[in-house]
Amino acid sequence: AGLTMELYNDCVTVGIDYDDYEFYWECEIGDCMEDKWRIHPTESDVGDYILNLHVYDLKLQELVSASTVVHVVPHVFAQETTGGLQVVTIGDSMSAGTEWLDYTRYLSGSKISHMGTLGVEEGLMHEGRKGIMAADYLAGTIFGNKTDSPFINPATDEFDWAYYKESNGIEPNVVQIFLGTNGLAMDPVPNVNDIFNLIDKISEADPNVQIMLIEPVYPANQDGMARQQNQLGLEELHGMWALSRERMVYNLIRELDLRADDYANVTVVPTAVMFDRTYGFAQENIRVNPQSDMTESVPVEGIHPSDQGYLQIGDVIYSALCYMVYEQKIETTHEEETGE
Repeated sequence: AGLTMELYNDCVTVGIDYDDYEFYWECEIGDCMEDKWRIHPTESDVGDYILNLHVYDLKLQELVSASTVVHVVPHVFAQETTGGLQVVTIGDSMSAGTEWLDYTRYLSGSKISHMGTLGVEEGLMHEGRKGIMAADYLAGTIFGNKTDSPFINPATDEFDWAYYKESNGIEPNVVQIFLGTNGLAMDPVPNVNDIFNLIDKISEADPNVQIMLIEPVYPANQDGMARQQNQLGLEELHGMWALSRERMVYNLIRELDLRADDYANVTVVPTAVMFDRTYGFAQENIRVNPQSDMTESVPVEGIHPSDQGYLQIGDVIYSALCYMVYEQKIETTHEEETGE
């Protein structure tokens, strides 16, 4: 309640010409917009609502429909009875000190403390490493090269969650996994296998911990992907086709969602379908052609969101944390309970 959330037509469907279809979002609350469904709930809207999506052709023939449940929950961290929450996020560049960490802590009134071995400010630490995959966390590597990792037990040379917690004095209420952007492929199974291998190792060592699986977001359009290669360290993405990468993300989040159904302690955070891929990336004006004085706005790159794009991701993650607390899937702690 109090946050504006959106579901986007071009994130719930892939590879179509949107001019050929009409999307109708049907719900007791919220608004059906031209390219999305939008909701700005208040505390009086707390409850569950059925959201239906109908897709029509231009002859108004319904082609497909789907339903989901929208959970509107209170702004729980604004309540005095809600204590603090210690969160560890294991991720890649999308959580390597990016704006959503600070933002979610701010929204909670500093009740959310992001923990980890990386970062410089208490409450805003993390385990986000640029260019890393779940396979790297399991093996203790970055870009295929062996490196010091707080997760690798030197006695066994394996990923060891109990070792990580004990050696760093970290005891989180919830673990967030924000991986998958690196290692994308048309076949998502190897990437997803590694992500759930990581989840299994954490769950085996910590059976009661809740794990939030954050979906990677869709890329920008082809202009953004074309300009991606101009970003330092991303030159290998030269020639990347936006539609191909879009399909890779779709395949990945679909496989993540299906696999998570078998895990009682895993909650999927649907950031992929709630991220504005049209305006969620930094923009710049370039000439429409070399000899023209006219300019057009294009994305600076196609993978990493702008500061504002990260804030939108933060809205979704924060709402998911509120949901987890409200549904009593995770318990917050008060200072007198921890002895702090």
